[in-house]
Amino acid sequence: MTCMVPMPDGTYMIMNGAQQGVAGFGLATDPNLQAILYDPTQPLNSRFSILNTTIVDRLYHSEAILLADGRVLVSGSDPEDPRFPQEYRIEVYYPPYLTSGLTQPSFVINDNNTDWAYGDQVSISVTLHQGTTDTMRVSLIGAVSSTHGNSMGSRTIFPEFTCEGTTCTITAPPNAHVSPPGWFMLFVLDGPTPSVSQWVRIGGDPAQLGELSSLISGTDAKDDM
Repeated sequence: MTCMVPMPDGTYMIMNGAQQGVAGFGLATDPNLQAILYDPTQPLNSRFSILNTTIVDRLYHSEAILLADGRVLVSGSDPEDPRFPQEYRIEVYYPPYLTSGLTQPSFVINDNNTDWAYGDQVSISVTLHQGTTDTMRVSLIGAVSSTHGNSMGSRTIFPEFTCEGTTCTITAPPNAHVSPPGWFMLFVLDGPTPSVSQWVRIGGDPAQLGELSSLISGTDAKDDM
């Protein structure tokens, strides 16, 4: 039961789990200490790359999740197995795009527009260090809840955009079939190197989750007393 993390450049990092057995309490052996990168853009039989190893056994109930700066937070392992104790150490993994020595780009969302309707035109100002806007990419990574080897809600979108100078206009996803309502990490990629992300909401709040705080506010609480 490995963990798979969607990355801002469209690759996927796979780590944790075991090399033998099945998921569950005391049912797996030979911990997987290797990180692997999967790149779906490469030719068949050339899509997996072996990356660095760890010294930490992370089997059942381990986690890996993307951070805003492009690193991967790795934690957990509670296999209920005396051979592999519950793990409290936390690691941060630097993917290859952060170890090349290239400077991360940066961007500003103009007018602080972080609440996007479907099909919106959203303006950002970018600062690139290696390439130009002709070689730049923009990606949206869906907010995920990582558990049991899955990133629930995982979704990677490369929206269309146009640029004039260092000002670029992103076209938000067209509908809920492409982009279910929710929060996304917005990245700008200067060649292979991603920026630090910013959170944007796409598709509004149809479930009215933003109203939960008012539902449990002091007035309602007093009515229940």
